[in-house]
Amino acid sequence: MENKQTIKEEYPKIMVFSHNCFSKSGSNGRTLSNLLIEWPNNSLAQFYINNELPDSPVCNNYYRVLDTEALEAFYKGSRVGKIINSEMENYKVNKKDVSLNTIYNRHRNRKSFNYIIRNLIWDSNKWRGKGFKKWVDDFNPDIILLQVGDYAFMMKIALSVAKKQKIPIVLYNSEDYYFKDKKSFSLLYRLYRSQYKRQFEKLIKYSSHTVYICDMLQETYNKKFNHKSSVIMTATEVIPFKSVNNNEKYIISYLGNLSVGRHESLIELANTLQSIDGNFKIDVYGKIPNKEVEKALLSSSGIRLKGFISYDEVTRVMNTSNLLVHAENFSDFYKWDLKHAFSTKIADSLASGTCFFVYAPENMASSKYLIENKAACVVTDSKNLFKSLVELIENEEQQRQYVNNALSLVKLNHSKDINNKVFKEIIDKVGHK
Repeated sequence: MENKQTIKEEYPKIMVFSHNCFSKSGSNGRTLSNLLIEWPNNSLAQFYINNELPDSPVCNNYYRVLDTEALEAFYKGSRVGKIINSEMENYKVNKKDVSLNTIYNRHRNRKSFNYIIRNLIWDSNKWRGKGFKKWVDDFNPDIILLQVGDYAFMMKIALSVAKKQKIPIVLYNSEDYYFKDKKSFSLLYRLYRSQYKRQFEKLIKYSSHTVYICDMLQETYNKKFNHKSSVIMTATEVIPFKSVNNNEKYIISYLGNLSVGRHESLIELANTLQSIDGNFKIDVYGKIPNKEVEKALLSSSGIRLKGFISYDEVTRVMNTSNLLVHAENFSDFYKWDLKHAFSTKIADSLASGTCFFVYAPENMASSKYLIENKAACVVTDSKNLFKSLVELIENEEQQRQYVNNALSLVKLNHSKDINNKVFKEIIDKVGHK
């Protein structure tokens, strides 16, 4: 009994609310997992809505409601929601399920309408039956941890549970959604944005602490809101180990998300490498978002599509590459939309022991971070692309310097042990139930 009480005092029970579940491979799920890797398994629970199954050892108590289930409850009054735990092999991801997320992505010209309708369905609370209430009561959380997204309904759910249980909320925020007001004459867009901002203002007023993914994002929110906050950057599990490359070819690899226009800069980078040496090709690992992007990538002779690989394989590729590359889109829209974005693959790349090359706009948080710490070769202007690549590839000493700076930065800002300690200190300050 004393042991159980000690665990409760040292590690209060946290209920996590997020779109994605804890995961070893998905970026959002892995980021959250790394924050809580030291937490006792029985002191964590998670509510999530994406059509996926958790594969992380950090938690064994989940409640999942899919978009389509919330829609079914809205129209038919059906009972929905599943508790997922160690017997979750009995549950399978329904590959035939076409989630509302997919529908929204297909109809981007009606995005505001889709946001409003999705919020309306979830806000109806018709999905919220006795099963969900019992799951919350049985776990009896001490603290809510919410991963802030771009939909108001998840904030409303987390806030309602926190108020009912009379417990604090800690926010994990990796995006500047509150500030993304586009110039639009659409009344629907204005309605969607006003709904989101009002709900976020209620949430941050109630919250006890906010954890941001980088300094630049924290600074932006601090200018608007008077709140307690900290920065905990993405942790990494990658260990710097350089495998012997018996292949005489110079291996250049890109690993990660291929959406948000990254493929355009990646093609430009590949074409430049080809102009340096026709044997230079970029091995691209990751899911292709659509046929249009796939066609564009295949049109470049300097790109080899390798498909999606597991996180273990990601580590192997990073260790066996001669150069890791990352690219961001240079259009005015993406420079505005992604200025606070910080790819989760950056921490892994820095920790790999392989030299890191980044081609991205200078206003981005990640670009500024890497340039300030001299942890990667960062090119922010196409005019310098050819020259910078030639100099880097031919100068092994320069590569070693970037790698050494990167590894030092990982120890400082991307260590799982340090990040867990900082997060634990935040939770201790927020207090127990």
